[in-house]
Amino acid sequence: MGNIKELPTLDRPREKAIHYGVGSLSDIELLSILISSGYKGYSALEISTSLITQFKGLKNLSKAPYYELKNIKGIKEAKALNLVAIFELHNRLLMKEEEVEKIVATPEYLYSKYKGKLLSSHQENLVLIVLNSYKEIIHEKTLYVGTDKNMCYSYKDIWRELLNHNGRYFYLIHNHPDSSSYPSREDMAFTSELFLESRRIKIPMIDHLIIGEDGYYSFQKLKK
Repeated sequence: MGNIKELPTLDRPREKAIHYGVGSLSDIELLSILISSGYKGYSALEISTSLITQFKGLKNLSKAPYYELKNIKGIKEAKALNLVAIFELHNRLLMKEEEVEKIVATPEYLYSKYKGKLLSSHQENLVLIVLNSYKEIIHEKTLYVGTDKNMCYSYKDIWRELLNHNGRYFYLIHNHPDSSSYPSREDMAFTSELFLESRRIKIPMIDHLIIGEDGYYSFQKLKK
């Protein structure tokens, strides 16, 4: 492909974006703008093509950690940091809470809201969704970020959040590092106990969702 300057003016990513809008650019062209410059014999477009090919798509690339990106030829520290920063901004945008009206929580809504963040994580996350008496979301918090192998749970921290925010119901959401939605034995035992304990303290858990590449697993639907 060579030097980008050898391309017709309106085929160059920056000029094309300015003239037609960024929506007209392919994933590779958008990525090349972030990468900005190439290295001897290789353009930013070629580096972008190589990255997306190497990681088998933009989705997998968005999960790549900084230490892995910075060791790729043509990327190094500054460009690797730019990439992980833009992907993190994207995740935070997906997680932005509704600011005008309270949302009635449903498994489908929670899956749609959290799948981007959780599926891009290489660690197990446990998220608490606190609801009011109308089952509207009033508080959301990531309680734990575990290792790539396991995560510790504590009932006390869950009860504390519920009481501090005057919760009347709640959901739990978590993911697995391998992006599977199938529950482990530990997940099943913990959830069974938590359903019982939550009813004992009269703040029922509506459901526990495991978010994966293949959708989500609902313990409540399993019970039904």
